[in-house]
Amino acid sequence: MKKSKKLIVSLAAVALATVPVITTSLNQAHAAQTIDQTQNKIATDGTLTLNHNTRIYNQRGQKLYSYQGSNGLLKKGATVKYADQVKAITNPDTKRYSFHKENFQDWFYLPYKTIKGQEYYSIGHGGYIKAANVQEIDSYSLYTNYATVRLAKITESGVGRSNNARIIDSQGNFTNKYIKKDSKIVIDRTSDRVSLAGSMDILGLSNSYMEVFRLKNNKQQFVLRADIKKSSIPRQVILPYSNFTSVRIIRKSPIYNIHGIQDSDSAFPTIAEGHETDVKSLRYIWVPSLNKAELFYEGTEFYKDAEFKYIKASDVEYLFGKHLTPVNTATDVTPINTAIDVKQ
Repeated sequence: MKKSKKLIVSLAAVALATVPVITTSLNQAHAAQTIDQTQNKIATDGTLTLNHNTRIYNQRGQKLYSYQGSNGLLKKGATVKYADQVKAITNPDTKRYSFHKENFQDWFYLPYKTIKGQEYYSIGHGGYIKAANVQEIDSYSLYTNYATVRLAKITESGVGRSNNARIIDSQGNFTNKYIKKDSKIVIDRTSDRVSLAGSMDILGLSNSYMEVFRLKNNKQQFVLRADIKKSSIPRQVILPYSNFTSVRIIRKSPIYNIHGIQDSDSAFPTIAEGHETDVKSLRYIWVPSLNKAELFYEGTEFYKDAEFKYIKASDVEYLFGKHLTPVNTATDVTPINTAIDVKQ
C-alpha cells in the first residue's frame, strides 16, 4: 500500500516551497523528491528508496567511487530516481522483484539488468544499484519471489543437542522431519501457522512460532521465521501465501454469530479498519436487527468452537487467495428456513 507522507510546513518553509528537497548526495538532476505545492506532499514517483548503504556500479558490475559529482555511495533510507519505465505484469512470480499498488491484483515491475548473477536497477548516466538494496519503488514496498537464507545455529524449533530446524507441514503442524541447522535454504513465500491451519487451535502457538517461510523446492513444507538467522532475513517482502482467502477490513467491523447476533460481551467485539485477515467460507446469515439476510465471511483468527466468528462481506475487500462462493442463498436463511440452514 502506498504510504502518504505529509509535511508540516511553517511560514518560513512556505517561502522556500520552490526549493527541491535533496535526499541523496547526487546532483540536482538526480534529486529524488520535490515539494508538491498543491498537495503539500513529497513527490516520490520515479524513485527508489534504499534499505541499505549502497554503492553505485557501472554496467559491468564494478564499483564507482565517483558519480555525478558524488563519491558513489548512497546511504540507507536515501531516495534516488530510476531511469527505466515501470511495467504492468499479471503474475509476480514471473519477475524476481515486483510491487503492487492499492491491492494485490495490480502488479508492476521495474526492468532490471542482471550482472554477474545479480539484479541491478539503472539510475541513469551509466550508474546502477543492486535491486537487493531497494526497499520501495515509488513508495510501494518491493517484493521478491524467492530468497536464499541461512538457518540459525540455535533454532527455536530444535530438539535435543542437534538443534536442527523442525519442518512444518502445509497445515501448520510441526513434523518429525528436520533441516540441518546453519544450512542454506531457498524460500519463496511467507505465511503464518493460522493461515495454514485455518483456526487459532494450532498447537504451539506463540509470537515466535507464528510466522513461517515456505521452502521453494517443496511447496508443502515450511520453516519458522524464528529459525532463520536474523542477518539472513530478506530485506524485501517475500510474496504472501495462505491456504484460505486474505481480505482487508475497510471499516470497523462488528463480529457476529451464525444467528446474526452481534457480539456485545467479549473484550474485542469488533475488528479494526485496515486489519488484514483470512476467511475460509462465505454464507448468508439472517440478521434479526436488520430484518434481512446479509452475506458473511467466516474468519480464521478464532478458535474452532468460538461462537462469534463471522464478519460482513461488505466490510472487507479481497486481497489474494481463493475466490469463495456462498454455501447457501439468501432465501435459505429466511426466518422460516434459518433453523434448518444453521443445522446444516
